[in-house]
Amino acid sequence: MARFGGFPGGGMGNMQQLMKQAQKMQADLQKKQEEAANTEFEVSAGGGAVVVKATGAKEIKEITIKKEVVDPDDVEMLQDLVLTAVNEALRKADDMMQEGLEGFNIPGLM
Repeated sequence: MARFGGFPGGGMGNMQQLMKQAQKMQADLQKKQEEAANTEFEVSAGGGAVVVKATGAKEIKEITIKKEVVDPDDVEMLQDLVLTAVNEALRKADDMMQEGLEGFNIPGLM
């Protein structure tokens, strides 16, 4: 029996099946990435003093700061709260994207 293209068993049918599987996996991966990117979530710091709304695509949609947190004599504390909330939002976005990729064991991707 001849080998075609280094694939045992005749090859073309196997190659077409492999291509179909790869295309389906690519479509599924793209769908999961889009779902994760479009998901919005909310993170707070300082007991809700600063609230950040973001998407899985790492887009900050809104930052809310309670009035009682704004102290002209302690701007550093407000900066720290905003920084903490934004960094947590970005971490959640990364986690969400990573979860969307679970089940796709593609070498070099993760």
